[in-house]
Amino acid sequence: MELLPKCKAHRIHVIVLMLMIYGVVQNCAASDGLVLTILHTNDIHSHLEESNKFGGRCFPEDRENSSCYGGVARIVTKVREFKENETNVLFMNGGDFFQGTPYYTLLKSSVISEVMSNMGYDYVCLGNHEFDDGPKNLAPFLKRMNESNITVVGTNTDFSKDPDLKDYNLVKSATKLIDGKKIGILGAVIPDTQFTSNPGPNVEFSDEIESFKKEVINLKNQSVDIIIAITHSGFKREIKIVEEVPEIDVLVGGHTNTFLYNGSDHPKENKPEGLYPRVVERKNGSKALIVQDFWFGKFLGRLKVTFDAQGKVATWEGNPILMDASVPEDPCMNATLEPYKVNMTKQMEKVIGETRVLMEHEYDICRLQECNIGNLVADAYYEYFVNMNMSTPIDNTTTSKIPKAWSEINGAIVNAGSIRTALPSFSKVTWGDVVTTLPYGNSLVVMTINGTIVEKMFEHSVTNYTLDKEARKGRFLQVSGFRVEYDLTKPNGQRVISVSVLCRNCTVPTYEAVNCDATYKIVTADYLTRGGDGFKLLKSANTTDGGPIEYEALEKYVVKMQSLRPPNEGRIKITWNETEREQVENITRIVRKINITEESPEES
Repeated sequence: MELLPKCKAHRIHVIVLMLMIYGVVQNCAASDGLVLTILHTNDIHSHLEESNKFGGRCFPEDRENSSCYGGVARIVTKVREFKENETNVLFMNGGDFFQGTPYYTLLKSSVISEVMSNMGYDYVCLGNHEFDDGPKNLAPFLKRMNESNITVVGTNTDFSKDPDLKDYNLVKSATKLIDGKKIGILGAVIPDTQFTSNPGPNVEFSDEIESFKKEVINLKNQSVDIIIAITHSGFKREIKIVEEVPEIDVLVGGHTNTFLYNGSDHPKENKPEGLYPRVVERKNGSKALIVQDFWFGKFLGRLKVTFDAQGKVATWEGNPILMDASVPEDPCMNATLEPYKVNMTKQMEKVIGETRVLMEHEYDICRLQECNIGNLVADAYYEYFVNMNMSTPIDNTTTSKIPKAWSEINGAIVNAGSIRTALPSFSKVTWGDVVTTLPYGNSLVVMTINGTIVEKMFEHSVTNYTLDKEARKGRFLQVSGFRVEYDLTKPNGQRVISVSVLCRNCTVPTYEAVNCDATYKIVTADYLTRGGDGFKLLKSANTTDGGPIEYEALEKYVVKMQSLRPPNEGRIKITWNETEREQVENITRIVRKINITEESPEES
C-alpha cells in the first residue's frame, strides 16, 4: 500500500478531527432540537418516463442530446440515495400524480397506484386531478396506498358519505416521532375541486385554513412539537395558509407548479418565481417555510431544516435537484413500468375514427395561414368546453341571465407550434395518431381576457411573420369561434384589421366585432397562459385550473365525429404583398399535391 505524504496525512487527520467535532456538535444539537430532511414532489401528472425540457414527449433526438429530464426511475434513485446516507428523511408529495400523459389516459389509477407504492413516499395529499375520473377510480388507489403504508392526509376532505370512498376516509392528521420530537402532518386539497373536477355529490371539501385551525388543536393536545402541512392549494393560497395558521412550520405545496430556486445554475427555460424556500415571517415572530418543486418530476425538492428545542424553525438550506441524465434510472422501477408500456402500445394501435380529406401540415403551412388540421384541433378544444358552465370556477359570477344562452365559451386558439404533425390523410385514425399529433402534454384551460388583450394576442400571432421555413414561428394562432383579418404589408403591431368572435350571452350564435371593454372566455393550452411562444401578455389572464390534456380533447372529438373532413373556411384572412402571396399560394399547391400523392395515389 502506498503511503500518503506526511503533509497530506496531516491534513487528513485535521479533517477527520473536524468532522468528529462537527458530529459531536450535531449530536448535541439533535438532543435539543431536530435536523430533518424533507424530499418532495408535486404535480407529476403521470410523467412516469423522462420528458423533454418543456415536459413533453422525449423524442430520440432529445435523448441523444441528454436533454430529457425526470421520470420516476430517476426520482427513486435519488430518494434512495438520501435515505441511505442521511438520517431523519421524509418523502412527501403535494398532489396531482394523476392525469397528464397516455399512461393515465389509457391505464387510469392502476399504473399510478403501482408506481407510487414503489417510490418510497411517507406522506402525501391528494390533488384536484385525483378526482377527475370519480370515486370509483380513486378508491383502488387509496386502497393501494394503505397497503403500502403511505399515509394520505386529508384534513379538509370528508369521504364518509360516499359509498366508494367511505372505507378509505382520509386521516385528518398523522404524527411521527423522530429523535424525541413529535411531528404532526396536515394535508389538504383546494376546495374548488368540487367544481373543477369530478368528485361526485357525496365528497365534501372544507376551507383549508379553518380545517387546519381545528386540527391543530387536536395535534397540540397530543403534544406535537413540529407541524408540517402538505397542500395542493396553489402558492398564493399557501402563503395565506401559513400566515393564518401560525402553528405550521413547513408547508410542502403544489397545484401552481411554482418554481423556487437559489442561484443561477438552473435550466434557462425555467425562470424561478422566488427563492427556495419561500420564508414567511409572521406577526408573532415565528417563521414558516414553503416549498414546491415545479412540475412533471423535472426536479426533486430537497429542504433540510434545523428546528430548535421548542420545535421552531431555526436554520435551513436546500434547493430543487435537477433530474437530468446524470441521475441513473432505477432498474427495478423501469421493470415495474415495462408491462404497462406494452399494454399502452396495444392501446395506441386502437382505431378510433377516420379522415376523409387531406390533412394539411407539410412545410409548416399551419404557421403561415389557416390550415384544416388547425381548424380541427381548435374545434376539438372548443367542443370539449362549449357545453360546460364555466362561470363559477373562473370568476365566481352567476350564470347567464338569458335563459337560452347557448354557451359560456367564446372560442378557442391553438398555437401552430403545438401541432407536431397531422392526423394521417384519407386513413384510419388510431389513438396513437392523436397523441403523435399533439404530443406535448399541455393542459387546456379557459382564460378570461378583455377585448384589448384579444387584439394584442392576435397581433403577437403575426409579429415578425416570415415565409422563411427555418424561421417560421409556432406562435401563429389557429382558431375556432373567431374570424380574424390581417394585413401583413403593415408593420408589427398594426397588422390586425378586424377580429370577430362568437357571442356567448346570446340566443343565436353570431359573430360580433370584439369590443375592447368586453370580456371573453377562450379555451387554450396552459403553455400559452404561462407565456409560451412569447405570449407574455396572457400570463396575467384569469384562468381555470388545468383541464384535460390537449390530445384528450382531440381524441374525444375524433370518437364523437368518427368521419373527419375539416374544411378551410376563411376563419383567417391575410393580405400579403404580391410576392409573398404568390409564394404562399405555391406552397399551398405543393403541400396538397405532395399529400395527395403520398397518401392516396389513386386520387392523383
